[in-house]
Amino acid sequence: MFHDLLAIQNRALVLQFYKSFDQRRLAEGLSLLSPHLVAHMAGHDTPLNQSEFAAVGTEVYNAFPDGLHTFTQVIAHRDTVTTCGFFTGTHLNPFQNLPATGKSVRFAIMHIDRIDRSRIVEHWGIEDSLSLAQQLGVKLVPGPSTLLKLGLKAGQKLSVSTFEKMRAIAQPDHPDPNC
Repeated sequence: MFHDLLAIQNRALVLQFYKSFDQRRLAEGLSLLSPHLVAHMAGHDTPLNQSEFAAVGTEVYNAFPDGLHTFTQVIAHRDTVTTCGFFTGTHLNPFQNLPATGKSVRFAIMHIDRIDRSRIVEHWGIEDSLSLAQQLGVKLVPGPSTLLKLGLKAGQKLSVSTFEKMRAIAQPDHPDPNC
């Protein structure tokens, strides 16, 4: 019974954290993080501390000022809460060196948060970065190692088959006609 109550409290705390950010009450949201937070984020080679994690969150909310988390599933078990769903928003300010596009985005997210003494002490986060990039109109170009794997050598002209392989990698299945 104790663990059930703990899970319910932890679920409420994690949902309050995301709600605080969605409602732009950043100080309230940050108060729910432990000063010793360790955040494991997709795309970052090393874990982030509390201030680095806050900077990432602030960058997202500055770029997508109407950003909103919508969770389709929330699972709480003892000290851990897993949230799965979507982040939606409109790209109105620069984001990761990409000027504002004015485009609306919706991409999948999944977080695992561990709570200790009513604070989030560990965070694991992943998002569908490829979908986000495609929705923003970013064209991904294969790097040199991918080109080598395709059999392309420096100075060699592209064959039609190699070009088609590259195109399949770099283009979304359903390109946006507005790009």
